Amino acid sequence: MNKYVYVKDSEGFVTKKAVDNVEADETIISKEEFEQISGVDYYKKTFGRGGAREGAGRKKQYASKKRETFDLEETDIISLKEYAKKHKISKNKALHEAITYLTKQEA
Repeated sequence: MNKYVYVKDSEGFVTKKAVDNVEADETIISKEEFEQISGVDYYKKTFGRGGAREGAGRKKQYASKKRETFDLEETDIISLKEYAKKHKISKNKALHEAITYLTKQEA
């Protein structure tokens, strides 16, 4: 099993090599120095992964939700479920559309 080290040659280039292949004009350097010279450190800071990104993820359908309980007749519940399934939307969205439709009729 080979052990690997980071080396810097006489011209300033850095590589990762097996201990057996280190030449006389190369010096062993630390991993941090290797990352700094090779640009890996810059790449990690600039393009690194992790953390939340602004605008990522699903967009919110509603500004704020509040859970309430209402008593409905069974036929109304069935109608609501059928409407949601037919239009491929959630039951909450179907209820929201029904309320919006009713409030527009009153105005």
